[in-house]
Amino acid sequence: MEIRKYSSRYRSQCIEAFESNIGQYFDSSERAEFIEYLDALSESSEYYICLESGGEKLLGCGGIGLNSSVASLAWGLVHKDFHGQGIGTQLTDFRLSYIKHNISLDKVKIETSQHTQGFYEKRGFTVTKTTPNGFGAGIDCVAMELM
Repeated sequence: MEIRKYSSRYRSQCIEAFESNIGQYFDSSERAEFIEYLDALSESSEYYICLESGGEKLLGCGGIGLNSSVASLAWGLVHKDFHGQGIGTQLTDFRLSYIKHNISLDKVKIETSQHTQGFYEKRGFTVTKTTPNGFGAGIDCVAMELM
């Protein structure tokens, strides 16, 4: 697997990966927001894609948001066909390492769902708030922080 900076040539594959996760991990109402996020990215944005080694097949994507002294993990996802292969772990660890070594911040935040809450707890994140059905029916919004 290879991690590299996002470019718009991967836009359609990122959207396809997002759509593969609608239902359990994302609500269909979030699709437009994700596309708007992708379309607003610039060359200086910290958004990354995971590709098959030596190929152009997108496996996943995810970014880093910066706001004063707080970083956030943004729109991290792995195409459903590649779940359970460690891609999400590598992408998350890559982003957390980038934050640790390149940015002086007090904390890292994420808004995720109850379906991935345990994944982030294993990396030291703690729950700060849970909003039932916050992302859509059956998909809670779980706010978490890593100090």
